[in-house]
Amino acid sequence: MSVNQTNWAKKCLSPWLLLLTMAMALLPLQAMAAQAEATVSKNVVAVNQVFQLSVSVDTAINPDSVDFSVLSPDFAYGQPSVSSSTSLINGTMSRSTTWTIAIAAKKVGTTTIPAFKIGSSQTTPITITVLKGSQKNNAANTDQSNVRITAEIDKNTLYVGESINYRVKIFIGEQLSQASLSAPSGDGLAVSQVGQDAQNNIVQNGRRYLVITRNYQLTAQKAGNIVIHGSTFSGSAVRGANGFSSGITVPVNKNARDISLTIKPKPADYKGLWLPTPDLQLQQTWQPQVSNQNEITTKVGEPITRTITLRIKDVAQSNIPNINLTYPDTVRIYNEKPEYRTENGYSVMILKQVIIPRQAGNVALPPLAINWWNTTTAKQQQSEIKGLTLNVTADPTANSHFAPPAATATPPTTAATQPIKTLVSAGIWPWTTLVFAILWLITLVLLVKKRQQPMVTTAIATTQNPDIATALETAINNNDPIKVQTYYQQWRQQQQSQLTSQPQLLQQLDNEVKAMMATHYSPLENQWNNQTLLTLLAQAKQLKTIKHTSKTLTSLDPQ
Repeated sequence: MSVNQTNWAKKCLSPWLLLLTMAMALLPLQAMAAQAEATVSKNVVAVNQVFQLSVSVDTAINPDSVDFSVLSPDFAYGQPSVSSSTSLINGTMSRSTTWTIAIAAKKVGTTTIPAFKIGSSQTTPITITVLKGSQKNNAANTDQSNVRITAEIDKNTLYVGESINYRVKIFIGEQLSQASLSAPSGDGLAVSQVGQDAQNNIVQNGRRYLVITRNYQLTAQKAGNIVIHGSTFSGSAVRGANGFSSGITVPVNKNARDISLTIKPKPADYKGLWLPTPDLQLQQTWQPQVSNQNEITTKVGEPITRTITLRIKDVAQSNIPNINLTYPDTVRIYNEKPEYRTENGYSVMILKQVIIPRQAGNVALPPLAINWWNTTTAKQQQSEIKGLTLNVTADPTANSHFAPPAATATPPTTAATQPIKTLVSAGIWPWTTLVFAILWLITLVLLVKKRQQPMVTTAIATTQNPDIATALETAINNNDPIKVQTYYQQWRQQQQSQLTSQPQLLQQLDNEVKAMMATHYSPLENQWNNQTLLTLLAQAKQLKTIKHTSKTLTSLDPQ
């Protein structure tokens, strides 16, 4: 072949060689096209039993390339975890992407995990067999041992109006979310939760459980046979989670057992307020304490505190009876707001009363008796507390303060008027001389008494009155109603003669003290303003100062 022919052949073959070279270059790429594969950890499972599904492709690809929503009709599934890897072997680099997800079959039978399309590749469908028998075994071995609920009551027979304690416990041996517990129910039962939930950890058969305990109070409202429908626990168990998968949430619902109750009616021959209970305790204390519980001696205005405590077992707080005692009019009563609490199965009420005698004499404070039905012995009983007799005396200290001013104020008035009448009726000289002598002696005596009177008055004012007045002001500033009432009665007796000329001011003081006591012992949350009483007290004190100054100047008059 000539040189020209050779050159012509090269020119004609060059395009074909280029195409062949390109085809050979593309051949490895076609041979290395991405391959997708799906595998499972089990292909025979039970309903709701969690197993792993893995989907992989031998190339690096977007993590969102797999659509797992195709599992929805037949499977529950969690959030997938995605991992990518790169390796270099004998100079050849390879990449892969794997999705791992926890799934669980929803129904018994044969079901199929559909094919997943990843780019131009597609996985092969997988057939899964779901057995009913395996479901029962699985439930017994996992579900029941992981979460359990129990319920118990104190007794199965009770009376109308009586209460029992319903205790429910939840044993949790796996991770749960969105857990809740509903209250028990029953026709003719009033249900209320008692206290807060208690938590503790226990180990049973080598497994650790979190135990949650909750108490309910069930009160029978009608007679007959009643079924307690147990509490219901619901939540979501997180299963199948590991280092490569977040797992899935499987619903968990547990019901406590139903319990039958027999409710007895109120006995026909029972008398009084119906109060069924296995135990009732009625107690009282007095303040100040006394050695003889039947009789004590006190003074007018001195407060006595009576505290009554009523403890009733297995009775709702709403069924605790009200305590109403009728006291005589010779005392003033202030009832504090009752306190309620629950302790060791008892409903407790504490009532405090402040008793203030208003006048001297013997005062009988009433006793208290409560009828109740003993549900243990099936008999009517009565609990009672005794009354108290008060020997009330007047305040001797307050009376002594009154005596000196009253005794010294009367003689001058009588002596001033009597001489004038004697002079008008005189007509004989000896009698006149005798009268003038008597008048001179009387004038001399009265002058001495008048000069001594300011000193006596001043002594009383500095040693007695300011002490009570100061104590009264301090009690008012401290908003102490008991001390205010006590000191005010003493101060009022001391100032009685001076306040008689100001009946309106005296009435305002009395009304303000009553308003203070009523506000303090009112069941409503009210605030008492002590400024009004302090102002009235200052007015009375100013009035006393003016009168005292006038009396002193009169006694020092040179006449």
